[in-house]
Formats: sequence, C-alpha cells, structure tokens
Amino acid sequence: EDKDKDKDKDKDKEASAAVEPTFTETYGDSGGTHLELWTFVDAHAKFYGAMAEEWNASHPDKKIELTATSIQYDDMHSNLMLAYQAGNGAPDMCDVEVGQFPNVVDGGTDWLYPLDDAMKEYKDVMVQSRIDTYADADGNHFGAPFHVGATVMYYKLETLEKYGITQADVDAVETWDDFEALGKRYVEARGEDGKFWTQVDTGGTDWMWLAMAEYGEDWTGGFNGKANVELQSVKDMFTRQKRWLDDGIAEVSPDGHIDLEAGFQNIMDDNVVAFPKAMWYMSRFLNSMSEQSGAAVPQDGKWYIAKCPVFKKGQPCSVGIGGTGTVVSQQSANKELAAEWLCYAKMSADGEKHIWEDLGFDVCNSSLWTDPEFADNEKNPYNIFFRNKPYDVLVDIGLDNIGKISVVKISPTINDQMNLTTFNEILQENRDIDE
Repeated sequence: EDKDKDKDKDKDKEASAAVEPTFTETYGDSGGTHLELWTFVDAHAKFYGAMAEEWNASHPDKKIELTATSIQYDDMHSNLMLAYQAGNGAPDMCDVEVGQFPNVVDGGTDWLYPLDDAMKEYKDVMVQSRIDTYADADGNHFGAPFHVGATVMYYKLETLEKYGITQADVDAVETWDDFEALGKRYVEARGEDGKFWTQVDTGGTDWMWLAMAEYGEDWTGGFNGKANVELQSVKDMFTRQKRWLDDGIAEVSPDGHIDLEAGFQNIMDDNVVAFPKAMWYMSRFLNSMSEQSGAAVPQDGKWYIAKCPVFKKGQPCSVGIGGTGTVVSQQSANKELAAEWLCYAKMSADGEKHIWEDLGFDVCNSSLWTDPEFADNEKNPYNIFFRNKPYDVLVDIGLDNIGKISVVKISPTINDQMNLTTFNEILQENRDIDE
C-alpha cells in the first residue's frame, strides 16, 4: 500500500515537473473551499481572481478560495495531458485553447466533468455555436467559453477617406466582388508602391474558415463525417486571393499572418487598410497599436468595424474563430462547485461584464448585446478606440449569421498541412489550385 502511494506521488511529480508559472495568485476567502485553476494567459488569471471575489460577495454560503496560476502555453497543455493520463495531478479547472481541445476532449467523461447542469440557467442566452465548440460526439459540453470570436472586417477609415472612400462606401460592401472593386479603387487612387488594400495569410486559416462558414461547409467533416479540404468554398477563396495578389491589391502578410508583431507594424505603417479577423483582435489594437500602449504610430480613432462580405447575398457573414474553453477535471474533489462557479464566472451578466471591460472579448451572453448599459458605455476603451461601437456590428450580424467550423481530432493535422505547405504553394509558389 505504501509503495502504491509512493508511485502516485511520483506520478504527481512527473505531471507537474515542467510547470514554471509566469503568474500565480490566491484570491477569495481562506475559509472557503479551495479550488485550483491553470491558464496560459496572465490576464485570464486576474479575471478569474476578480470573479472569485464577486462570487463570494453574492454567494456567502458557498465561498471559495481560488489559486489561479498562469503557465506558458506549451508547458500548461502538455502538463495537463500528463496529469489526465496519469489519473492525478490535474487542477480543478483549466483553460484549454481551442486548437488543443480535441486532445483533451478525447478523454471524455473519464477526464472531464460535463458542464451541462451548471450552465442550464445561462444556456438560453448563450451563443449555441460557441458552446457546441467545446462538446464531444455524445453531446456533453465540457468547456465554458470566453467569447464568440465573431469574424468582422476592420477598415482603416481615416486612410480611406484621404483617397475619396467614405463610410457609406464601406457599408455598401456586401459581396467579395464589392470588396475587390473597392480595393482596386483604393489602390488606384493611392498609386503608391507597397501600399495594399488587404493581406492574405500563409500561416493562418481564418480566411478559409470564413469562406467555409459562408458556404455552410466544413473541411473536418465534424465528429461523424470524413475530412475533405477539396471544397468549393476553399477553392473560391484561394482563387480570389491569387487574383488579388496578381492585381496588386493584396500582399502576403509579413511572417504569414497579421496577428504577430510584424503584422501590427504593417498596420501602423499603413500598408494594409482592410482585413477580416475575429472581434478579439480588438484587444491587439489596444494592447499593441494604441496611445495607451505607447505605440509609435497610435491607431486610435482611425479604424471602423463592419460585417464581412459574402460570396453570394444571403449567406452567413461570420464565423467564430479561436477561443479558450475552460474545463473542470473529474479529479477535482469539488467538481460540482467548480462547475457552478466557472459557469457563473464566464456566463453570468457579472462575469460577461468583466470579460468585455477587462479582456475586450465579444461575449457569448447575447442578451447583453442590446443592453445599453453594457454595450454602449461611452467610457469603454473599445467604444472609444473604434469609429463605431463593436456591439452594434455584432447585433447587425445576428446570431444566425455566425457559423461554426468543428474542432476535432483531425483539425491540427489539416491546419498544419495548410499553414506549413498548401498556403505557401498556392499563394507564393503559384501552384495550381485544383492540383
């Protein structure tokens, strides 16, 4: 028996050996139930701390003490997997990035505690496609989301206005044909080398996810179908992007996609003025390209948010991209309480206010999108930074127009092949799309 205990201790050591926190803090009531949470973003850890305090204030009979620890992305996910496989050493709760989720959900209810009961009081107002992103093939929902990640178009209206393009012109863009025509008009009016309308990615699948959502296609095949990347949506987007590159209205984004330092600099250098990205990209503007961030060329007040164009009128115009689903471990001694607190933290009006105000994410609780106190707050930094209010755009898009691409076991394989090989072959080496 003692030897077995020693073995268990050794497994615990193995599962946590590589954990090197970048941030750790304990919040709440020392007399409350202790819960442990891992994340890979320091700001997430601080958010959870704030929500522990709010929970205790409104739930005096269920007080918690929360230790929130932030660990480097690779270390955290690999140590979580080690802990699940070993059967011990996992925290009560853990953030799981959407691309890593298929690995974690593979353990099903042996590893993860379903959140379905805990989320019942919020489920009717939550964006279903985002909740379903963190489900398994049996319909168990394991992850509490941070945001919708609705894809929108970002337009640098200040620059466009200098070349005779107005907000009304941008609002009139409904299809990719309209988008292309406006891009040609801009590039011709500017007539300057190295200044493009938009960019294309060789290191990110966002454009293709948007195209698939518009067509209602999915290259993963979902839980029960067969993976297939030979889709009309993918071909159509590739065809357009190659034409944009050939016509000089687009460039390949530095370092492969716009969500890197080189991409931020490219924006500040005024090299691209229109691109699609999820609404969480708003935080990149504030954190890296604003006056408050100390950016050399602040972008405050220059950008406008709009719906994405579609291939054919009537198609859905957005897709949820990225995200973090927070899970509860079956190893937790207090999994019911952990699930109840977690769903409160990430789905209640109290939690969603912090998610919007502190993290800048488009919240999944759709009942708040039209709440003036929540969405129209003139002091909100995102309402100040952009020319228009982000939730006005989200309401204009509407729930039914936000598509979902499945994240399943084959997803990392498809993403790697596309990002490391296919995008480069087609967009930079001019390989035939059909081939």
